[in-house]
Amino acid sequence: MTFSTRGGFKAFLIRKIRTLLIPYYVFSLYFLAKPVAILLIPNLRASFQTSHDYGVAHQFYDVLIAGNGLWFLMAFFVAELVTYGITKYAINSPLKIVIGTILIVSTFAWTSFGLPDIMPFQIMKGIQISGFMLLGIVTKNTWLYMTKRTAVITMVPAILIVAICQIVIRQKLLIDDPLFHTFILIFAAFTGAVGFICFAIAIHQCQWLSQIGQDSIVYYALNALTLNVAKILVFRILGIDATHLPYISQLIIGTLTTALAIALLTAENIIIQRWLWWTIGKSHQK
Repeated sequence: MTFSTRGGFKAFLIRKIRTLLIPYYVFSLYFLAKPVAILLIPNLRASFQTSHDYGVAHQFYDVLIAGNGLWFLMAFFVAELVTYGITKYAINSPLKIVIGTILIVSTFAWTSFGLPDIMPFQIMKGIQISGFMLLGIVTKNTWLYMTKRTAVITMVPAILIVAICQIVIRQKLLIDDPLFHTFILIFAAFTGAVGFICFAIAIHQCQWLSQIGQDSIVYYALNALTLNVAKILVFRILGIDATHLPYISQLIIGTLTTALAIALLTAENIIIQRWLWWTIGKSHQK
């Protein structure tokens, strides 16, 4: 829905490198920290509780080439380029719908039939995301003029349906057939997209949630690291052992740990917006 080709391809490419590719490589360095640390200090393997053989070459390929760090940023970068190329030639809406549908169905089917995804830079996921972007471009006006009330009414059942589909897929409650699996995945993906677009519309006037949405790249990039820090603070430094506590106590401690992680993320976001703006593709604001 926010896709734009303004300024020509050169300006478009530079913009996407700044806002997607640079953040990917900067924040994905975190994923190389553990294998490099184990390589330099082998005794850390026991501390990390892992028996994995951390080959540095493999890990660097996995993060820097395969795009398996913050994979969504890499996939979204590919999707933007694919969508740019398609929209230059597929001018009318029906053609965009056909191409978008083909991209979505073919990539989901590829996964459902167990075919290997050996392409680097998250190209397969990027093609899939491009399909959704094309459909978003066509339906953009529908979402822009949707009222908050309609968004809320649509959002609740859509998210509930996605949750049910996830249970069906994970628990294998229905026929284990690749075609049926493809259908469920596509149905869940479309319903989820509708649900979360409606959620974004519904919270548009909620200032603090909207701010998190605007700065979502920081929250996405640092959430795993920050949650680990929060867990270390709660469970190691404070010495809280929740494993033998009643369920309600575990729930409370888990909620408080999550709240601590969000607070830390908010502080990290302020620092990045103020001093490390270049890592997220923004211009310096005095």
